[in-house]
Amino acid sequence: MDKNKYLSQREAKRLMTYCRNKAKKTKDPFYVRSWAIIDTLLSTGIRGTECRKIKVEDCDLSREPTIKVHGKGGRVRTCEISQSLSKHLKHFIDWKKRNNESVAPDSYLFINRKKRHYTIQGIEYMFKKMAREAKLRSCYTLHSTRHTFGFMVYGMSKNIRLTQELLGHRSLSSTQIYAHVDPTAKVAAINGLWGG
Repeated sequence: MDKNKYLSQREAKRLMTYCRNKAKKTKDPFYVRSWAIIDTLLSTGIRGTECRKIKVEDCDLSREPTIKVHGKGGRVRTCEISQSLSKHLKHFIDWKKRNNESVAPDSYLFINRKKRHYTIQGIEYMFKKMAREAKLRSCYTLHSTRHTFGFMVYGMSKNIRLTQELLGHRSLSSTQIYAHVDPTAKVAAINGLWGG
């Protein structure tokens, strides 16, 4: 896959750090929401269209936290989430309460400044704005967060089935793009053969 379609680990960390710091420093609702959305996207690998559909009732932030994701073709799947994201979403829901945003079970988790359900174009705009402010290359799109997650998970686990499961792919062939071979890995493997 073209390296312009996913963020490097350094770039992903830069974006996450920038969003978190901007939200904490300004306390501006746009930045608080942006940080929650970008953290959710990069920490789960869900699609932007799936992220915008998350309702408060879809979030189980207990000891083994999950988010129910409404995906392509009406499929619903449960995504395990990290303790870090769970803690962030708990704080985000508390922030919503303090700012008179609905946290009723059937209300959307992420709403825009007009208190309406985000459109996919609104989330794309927010991502592009945050990426630009974090001084990332302009080639990245909202879908780059999903590719970044896929490459990070596969890179850490080297488990294609795990990556498939976490991304919610029906077909393993959709996931194989994350198992690309890095030229430096080829050289290291060859040099490591037979103790050489």
